Amino acid sequence: MNSKILFLFILLSTLVLSQTHFTIPQNVWRLSFNQSIASGKWIGHDGEKGLKDLKYKLKGIDYSIDQYWEHALNAQEFILEYGFSDKSTFIIQVPIVQKFNEDHAWLISSDSSTVVLDDIMKFYFPNNKSNSGLGNVTVGMKKLFIGNPAWRGEGRKYSIYGGLDATFPFGQSLKKYYPKDIDDNGIPNQFKHLPISNGVTKWRGSLFGELYRKIKGRLININWSFSLSSYNRELINPSYSFLWIEETGIDSISKVIGNAVLFEQGKQISLSIQGQLELWPKRMFLSSGMDWMKSGRDQYFSNSDKWDTWMSSNNNYDTKKTLSTQFIKLNFLNIDPFKQYGPIPFELEFGIRWYVPYLTYHTFGYTSSWLKISSYFQAW
Repeated sequence: MNSKILFLFILLSTLVLSQTHFTIPQNVWRLSFNQSIASGKWIGHDGEKGLKDLKYKLKGIDYSIDQYWEHALNAQEFILEYGFSDKSTFIIQVPIVQKFNEDHAWLISSDSSTVVLDDIMKFYFPNNKSNSGLGNVTVGMKKLFIGNPAWRGEGRKYSIYGGLDATFPFGQSLKKYYPKDIDDNGIPNQFKHLPISNGVTKWRGSLFGELYRKIKGRLININWSFSLSSYNRELINPSYSFLWIEETGIDSISKVIGNAVLFEQGKQISLSIQGQLELWPKRMFLSSGMDWMKSGRDQYFSNSDKWDTWMSSNNNYDTKKTLSTQFIKLNFLNIDPFKQYGPIPFELEFGIRWYVPYLTYHTFGYTSSWLKISSYFQAW
């Protein structure tokens, strides 16, 4: 669950219709560095925080479990773009997760004592996990199909682009379970591992564009984006749990499921709309907008059909996610050669993003902020 959500957050942090240029002129390099911080809690099927009322039965005793997850993330991203022509731009994005932290808490209700089940939960689900390292790397192309980009300032007052990119799982995926790989308390080290990547390759096609006009000497843009994503079916290490079966022994559970399973993440559709206003001609832009993402259901293929079904969806939980976010950002430009300060052209961006309550389900609702600096270089 967690690696998929982290990857989703990093993706959405770059989905914002960034900067003022979708493509850049021929033989121009754009180098960008983005620093972001975020925190968020799991949002359940009812739009409330937490996964509520999970039913479980052990040794004839009925339990109800409420679970709560909270994430804190500190990440950097390096972005390199190159204009092959005025209409096509190559891009590579390399995220670095500086700190990824997860807190996991629960409440157990039953007519009988909950001590035994609470101890089992502590064994399988450590209250705190953390990790850091390289994230998933994205490589892609963007191409202008129709119209003129706003940076040209001539001809048609609109543009339509297409994009194709692939995201490769360079980040750490979940460790493999080994019976003898345990800590001093006998807890498998896999249970304490917080993966950065879900271990699958993503393919995304996108269509996006802009409408722009000058009103009273100020440039006004309306930007939009639509994308479809699919994922390779990959062999991954399963995340073991006892909550789907009346058996709590990890060795028995691992034998039922298997040491590796096939995983296919559900396809995704994403939409974005953004309005942008030029506050200070050729210097400062204010933007605000909204993103929306809907995913299909994940599929698992293990030795146990029951576990496969339970992992895809179960009582009050589903891998079909809906995520809605809003954002506002401010861009300061120092790229006009007649107004440029200093020898190096650059652009600064500061943004804030937050999830929309009751339009977000079965995923983490994040609040985040970022600071991004970009610079342009000519290749002769």
